[in-house]
Amino acid sequence: MRASSCGRAILPQTDMRPPSMGPAQDPRRRDGDKPFVSDPELNFWSARPRAFAATWRARIPAGLTIPPRQVFAPESLVEFLPYLLIVEMDETQQRYRNRLVGTEVVAHAGRDTTGKWFDEIYSEATQYGHHRAHQWVLQHRRPLRVHGTMAYVDRGYMAVESVVVPVSLNRPDSIEQFMICVAYGDLQKNDI
Repeated sequence: MRASSCGRAILPQTDMRPPSMGPAQDPRRRDGDKPFVSDPELNFWSARPRAFAATWRARIPAGLTIPPRQVFAPESLVEFLPYLLIVEMDETQQRYRNRLVGTEVVAHAGRDTTGKWFDEIYSEATQYGHHRAHQWVLQHRRPLRVHGTMAYVDRGYMAVESVVVPVSLNRPDSIEQFMICVAYGDLQKNDI
């Protein structure tokens, strides 16, 4: 891990590309498309992802390291629901699909990607950024802050910050899905 120019930790750029990624001349690529920046130290600039990370921590049952998704009842997440994504992975843990995409996420992206595999909707560079974040969470079993811009949907002027947290489904303490809480805002100096 190294520090960025603003003193924040940046994950090393290891090659963790999933085998499903397409050729370098990807037709889904956008101008300015680049991977997101990962921040394991969780230096949030937005209150929403920070609060969701705290909610995740508070719901970890005694004796476990990650909570089951069942403890996140929709009625207890009202302020987060429009900004949530639930991402599932295939059995190889190398391919990801949006199981649920909140209404504000859809509105900001200008498209609904519910039920879509990442390799169907994202460029190679964007997939790589998501893949790195998910693999880090799988390895470290804790939340990860991810930030950048929405250049991947031609909205490079819009800053995006999220927290990626692991959850189990049917096997206690096994990571089977990710919940992601997103915030949008103006570009912050030293954050992009």
